This record gives sequence, structure tokens and C-alpha cells, in this order.
Amino acid sequence: MEKRKLSELKVTNPYLRLGTDVSELEKSIKTLGLIAPLVISKDNIILAGARRYQALLNLGFDHSPVIVVEGNALEKELVSIDENLVRKDLTKIEIESHLRRAKEIYQELFPPEISENVSKNPSEENPEIPEKEVLPAEKFLVMVSEKTGLSPKQIHEAINRDELSSHEVKEARKNGELSLSQTNEIVKLKKEDQPKALLHIKNLPVKEIRKFVKLAKTQGVHEAIESTPNDPHQKSFHEIDSLLKKLIKKMKQLELEGFEIIDYPKETQELIKDLGFFHGASHKATVEEHSSSILN
Repeated sequence: MEKRKLSELKVTNPYLRLGTDVSELEKSIKTLGLIAPLVISKDNIILAGARRYQALLNLGFDHSPVIVVEGNALEKELVSIDENLVRKDLTKIEIESHLRRAKEIYQELFPPEISENVSKNPSEENPEIPEKEVLPAEKFLVMVSEKTGLSPKQIHEAINRDELSSHEVKEARKNGELSLSQTNEIVKLKKEDQPKALLHIKNLPVKEIRKFVKLAKTQGVHEAIESTPNDPHQKSFHEIDSLLKKLIKKMKQLELEGFEIIDYPKETQELIKDLGFFHGASHKATVEEHSSSILN
């Protein structure tokens, strides 16, 4: 560990997150001192610790303890990504992008091994067994899981989303137009098909998007669009349908236990009456008639 002048350090690393609120960090440094030193390259570029650097400047410090990393460009980039991945204020899309890039770097630093389980005398009866690629995926997933607290499955799915998503899908997610579940279905389409499909299905519930994707993969996006209505209220209709099914199921369970509508709280009876009116029931219909129409 060394000490360097803060004025000599460079904040040119694109992974650094400057301009964030560091007031709590300043309080911590005042009370406990700087627990984790800055991580820099030999040419004084900050690889990790931008917020610590900013807090030290704000507090009037001139020097900081640093750890100097002497790796190659990829190893230095991986240090910066690791620093960001343990942060709590990254968006889901930023995390996915960081994870994908970390995987790319890891696989370049630790190339796949090729198993030697190949037949040396191939024949028609005993064809040559193809070389089996042994990727460092499991080791990478475990390493990142320990750092981030994400499960290996979550990490794998996050990387897939980033790799498979078109630019338009990523933008829709940034704008809050797509949920994670919707995205998981849309990215099953080819990237070139996603923009056109997105315009048609982004307001649909996941169940309908799943049907659309299945049809698009077998018959093409155009046919799927022609066959899939995209009523702007379809998502709301789906939610209402789901809730009503749960309501009917619960009421049938109570009916089996001997409960009748008249046993329900008054407020619940009134809600059931209102529900009956939505289905075209007469304002003079009794509670029992409404319950009968719902339960049957």
C-alpha cells in the first residue's frame, strides 16, 4: 500500500460514478477514517473508489492510501466492474451490462480448455467424438455470486438478457415500458425481430406475449402480429380476469365449508352486489342471486 496526492489521481475511467451524494461516506471517514484504500493503476488512473476519492476531496484531504494494480487492461477493467457490482444503486440494466462485460473479460483472461476425449481412430461405426469445450462459467458464476449476493441462476439470466436484448428493448426497459418478465419472453425472439414485435406487444400481459413469441418463432413476426390483438386495455383485463378467478375459487372453498353469502361481512356483501351489477344484474336482485351467478 502506498500514499498518493489526490491532485495526481486521474478520474478518466468510464466506470467511475462521480457526482453522487457522499455525505454519509464523509461522516464515516470523519469517524473511522478511510477503511478501504483507493485502487489505482500505475499511471494514477482510479480503478475503484471514486466516491471515496470525492469524499476525501470534500473533506479537504491532500493524500490518500492507495493500492496499485499492475495488471493488463482487461484485469484493470475487471477491477472497476467488480467495484460497481457491489454497489446498491445500479439499475438492473446497468448490472446486466456489467455482468455481461465481466463474463467476456473473464473468458478472455481464462480461455476455455478443450478436453482430450477425442477418438484417435474415427470410423463409421465409431465416429470421432467432437471436442468438448470446458468453459470457466461455473467458476465465474460462483465468484460473482459471492461478491454480489445474486444466485448463479440470477447472474446467468441477467447476462442472457443483456446479450439477447435489442437496443429498442433495452430502451423500453429504461423507460419503464417493459417488466422483467415481459423482457424474458421478448428476448426469445431474434434481435432483428424484437423492435417490430415490441411496438405491438409491449402493453400485453406476459401470458399473451408468451403466446405471441411462440407463434412468431414458428410462423414469423408478421403472422404473429396479425393473429394477436393488442387492445391497450388487455393487460388490465388480464389482471381483472386473474383476480376474479382467485375470488371465485376462494368463495367456492368457503361454500364447501358451509358459508353462505349472508354470512359474509356487510361490506363484502355490498361488493358482491356491485360485482353482480357489472355483469348486467338487475338493481333489485338479491345478494343470494348475485352469489349464485358468481359461483356458478
